[in-house]
Amino acid sequence: MRTVITRKTLGVTWDEQRVQACLIRSGIAEFVIEELMIVPRELDSSGHPIHGAGEDLKAVTDRIGPDVEICVAALPEGEIMYRKLARPFADRRKILETIGPEVENLLPVMDSKLLVDFVLLGRDAAGAHMVQALCARTSSVQGLVDVFKGSGLDPETVDCPSVAVASGARTLFDLPADKGMVVMHMGWSETSLAILSGSSIRHVGALPYGFERIASAHAPDGAAARTVDMEGIRTYGVDGGDLLAGLFREVLITLTKGGELGGDQILLATGYTGFIRDFGKKAEDMLGMKVQSPPMGDVHFRVRMDELLEGFLSFSLACRGIDGNDAVNFRQGELGLSRRFKKIMGDAGPWMKAAAVLLVIWILGLGLDVYLKSHTDAVLTEKINAEFSAVMPKGTPMVDPVKQMEQYLARLSGRAGNLETAAAGSPLDILKDLSAGIPKDMDVIIDTLNIDDESITLSASTGKYDDVERVQTILAKLPYIREVKIISANVDKNDQKVKMKLVCKR
Repeated sequence: MRTVITRKTLGVTWDEQRVQACLIRSGIAEFVIEELMIVPRELDSSGHPIHGAGEDLKAVTDRIGPDVEICVAALPEGEIMYRKLARPFADRRKILETIGPEVENLLPVMDSKLLVDFVLLGRDAAGAHMVQALCARTSSVQGLVDVFKGSGLDPETVDCPSVAVASGARTLFDLPADKGMVVMHMGWSETSLAILSGSSIRHVGALPYGFERIASAHAPDGAAARTVDMEGIRTYGVDGGDLLAGLFREVLITLTKGGELGGDQILLATGYTGFIRDFGKKAEDMLGMKVQSPPMGDVHFRVRMDELLEGFLSFSLACRGIDGNDAVNFRQGELGLSRRFKKIMGDAGPWMKAAAVLLVIWILGLGLDVYLKSHTDAVLTEKINAEFSAVMPKGTPMVDPVKQMEQYLARLSGRAGNLETAAAGSPLDILKDLSAGIPKDMDVIIDTLNIDDESITLSASTGKYDDVERVQTILAKLPYIREVKIISANVDKNDQKVKMKLVCKR
């Protein structure tokens, strides 16, 4: 009998009106939505939830059962700040190292430590890699985790809703490469927006327009939007009318800034949009897009499509435990010690003890090795000093005895010049190699070139970001260059040239 390894992933989210949860079972050859729950919260006469989020969440997760391996949550859009940046490189490690300090200067003063993650959005017209930085406060993430712990869950991942729904669309549908898709997930107080070109993300963000605005128009006179009959609205629907104009206007502005997607464009509307009867017609009139669903992927589920689109954010979060592309997780650092991680560490206890014993043995061996090398070094130093005194002219100060004796031997044998400098490349050789290595089609102007015994510093300007990495590659191929680092690469606002600075270790 063959054993098939499967795992279950739970995605959970909530607002003032209801709790959503989706449980997915996945394996090597299966992807099944086992449970999709949308449970209204019990409200008082003023429309406020009677129970706390943790208590309502526990009531839902108890119905799903304890057989959950991975739990994924999301911060509300109101707790996330978006900043778009450009980088001359696409290496994720380098980007993460550089965006933190930059976004801290762009954001207002925070009341706690800033957590930063990002997704790549492709390249702009100048060839730079566009980066969508996502920022959240540590206190916001900690508060969300505490709510989950009160319900008996401990989410491994705290995601961003707009990035999550992009992942959900890629998982649920077979997206054609020649079409653009706008995924609009309307929540109670805000709308998450993701723009895809094929399966690639081109924009993620949020708009301050939620179903609460439309519900307020159907509430009794003087009553708050949260007091409306949501079950009646869910059954019969409501008209959005002119209240949709502001939402679609913001979407149009976003599409204009994001550039052309290429090919046909379709609109995938999820969340509370299913309650708005005239949403499709208004979207087609104002955006020129039809609300429709692309062909389905290989996903099995027993719920209706309208229910799945209504609970699309919880489904998308459950997908994040499986789809690691463009992964975002605000649970970082000390907050990253989830219950599942601690359990894994506990199960690995015996192995860690064995590793500790091996570490002690290694440290003892290292100490013995250091002692023997120190003894050998003392003996050799004594012999070198004796040889220096015997060979070198009297009165010669001892600075670097081995190097001094090598230079003295070179002078005695008639070899002119410094041997080390000759081996490492003279300034003239470096200029010749640079001139020969840079292709004629590259618009590169070298402004300064500083050369010393240990490094070469080059400042230059070029027309494209791609030329920065090409110059780095050319320098790295020189035989006397050990390492090349890009110190800076920024566009000069005066002449739109890319100013770069590189340091080469010899």
